Amino acid sequence: MSSFRHHRVIIASLFLPTTAVLGESNPPTPDIPAKSPPAQLNGTAGIPNGTGIPPFRHQPSRSLGANAPLKSIVEDLKSRATTPLSTPPGEPANPFAKFLSFASPQPNGTPTSASDSPLPPPGLPSLDRSFTFSSRPRKFQTTHQDVQHTARLQRKQSRSSSRRPGDGYPANALEGSHAWHTAPNSHCNGGLKNAVDSVKDRLTQTLWVGTLGNSTDSFGPDLRASINLRMRQMCSSVPVWIPDAEFESCYDEFCHQVLWPCLHYAVPDAPKTKLFYESASFKQYMAVNNRFADVIIENYREGDIIWVNDYHLMLLPALLRANPKLANAPIGFFLHVAFPSSEIFRCLAVRDSLLRGVLAADLVGFQTAGYARHFRQTVSRILALEALPKGIQVEGISGSVSGVNGAPSKSELKGRFVDVGVFPMGIDVGALREKKREPDVSYWVQLLRQRYAGMKMIVGRDKLDEIQGVRHKIEAFERFLKKHPEFQGQVVLIQVALQTTESNELAGGVADVVARVNAAYSTLTYQPVVFLHTQEVTFSQYIALLTVADAFLVTSLREGMALRTHEFVECQEGRYRPLILSEVR
Repeated sequence: MSSFRHHRVIIASLFLPTTAVLGESNPPTPDIPAKSPPAQLNGTAGIPNGTGIPPFRHQPSRSLGANAPLKSIVEDLKSRATTPLSTPPGEPANPFAKFLSFASPQPNGTPTSASDSPLPPPGLPSLDRSFTFSSRPRKFQTTHQDVQHTARLQRKQSRSSSRRPGDGYPANALEGSHAWHTAPNSHCNGGLKNAVDSVKDRLTQTLWVGTLGNSTDSFGPDLRASINLRMRQMCSSVPVWIPDAEFESCYDEFCHQVLWPCLHYAVPDAPKTKLFYESASFKQYMAVNNRFADVIIENYREGDIIWVNDYHLMLLPALLRANPKLANAPIGFFLHVAFPSSEIFRCLAVRDSLLRGVLAADLVGFQTAGYARHFRQTVSRILALEALPKGIQVEGISGSVSGVNGAPSKSELKGRFVDVGVFPMGIDVGALREKKREPDVSYWVQLLRQRYAGMKMIVGRDKLDEIQGVRHKIEAFERFLKKHPEFQGQVVLIQVALQTTESNELAGGVADVVARVNAAYSTLTYQPVVFLHTQEVTFSQYIALLTVADAFLVTSLREGMALRTHEFVECQEGRYRPLILSEVR
């Protein structure tokens, strides 16, 4: 890892860790507000908005093998920075912005006196409903000649779904210079960012390449130039500018409706397949990958290591390799999600292009040995290439390497070896323990224990799509309450929902099940299912939930690496409550 001090790592991910927000930043405010007088807590009192607490940082797990520590995917690439190898060697920024009421009064609806209420520690709010927290300060702010105020762009489901009538700016409305500031990008790959941050003292030279996550069609040339300059200087990031319609087709249609389900063993049904074949979604997927390639090639310098991340950019390694400037550049690809068996992956009409795109990398990494094995078998059966325990022997390829534009480089023409490795992500236990000791976490732990005194709490945190099985989880909870009426009024399921596209959320069919369960079993003092979005919960409140939970329930059909389960186990130190997992493979 020490050699990385002398090499820059270009990290390509669909979303940048930091985004650009139009308008001036809010005035600086303390992380913890001033103390307010204690207020009386009763059966209908709401829980106030939470503080914006910086996230703890994840760190890749360092599992010890029989002989040596497990290398990170970036460390495994360091030897390629000078000499390429041709033969085989020996949940973010804080995702929680605000907090709404847990919507469940105390059992029996008994009012609690102020003397019995938990007093907030110094610097924490009281339980007064009218109390609200101020926004956290931005990292920096830049103001240009034209300082007119513009509304902040919000991205509620996906970047494309936020473009509703009246929400966006009219054409050419943002020509010239405008005030803007940076903010954490809630849509970035949090596990990736935290993993990189955990080794930033040893990985000092990085350059992030990705999109802002906002609707950007209305951004004029001057504004884009300003963002490019400041993001490069302040955040070591280079934005990729993609037209909104192109991004929507790539991200919402191909990535989320075709590729994501297939990678998690959910073969798209006939209507979705028909939609895919009658649309240009894969063409837009190719276009997005091409735009990433153009930006990386423009910013590449000799000695850089390129790290491509996740299924959104599976064509990118081949597009980079096809450029003579990067013919021998060390390129790594890491898939953060699952990879299916060959019988599932072969259902994709564009399977050859995706596989050849990934195989242009020098190293391909996966979360588990099972996913790496599936990849080797899929390449062997679909492309008829030799799969070895440590990787893939790529023979000479004629024509286009990836099924996309670009001629094969000399290494592809003569054949090469692609390493396939397993690099499971983990969490930074030390940072999480430090976070648990903060006074605001203790405050919410005490408040939750009083709020749900005498009740058992089951906690979950998932995306609202078919793959995560949230509907199955709530239906199982419904069956449990029906089969065991003695637990009605004694058990509550608190489900935190992660962001996803609007179509995926509707397909998950969660809202109707939640309404049905609450309608059937709610009383004046009891609500069985408490449903929250990540925007409604601060990170401190989420850690408090994990600490007081009597069980953590995960019902995913397939999973890449569920770091939330690691967090629950660590937060349960001294309590050892059960972690309930579905038969994830």
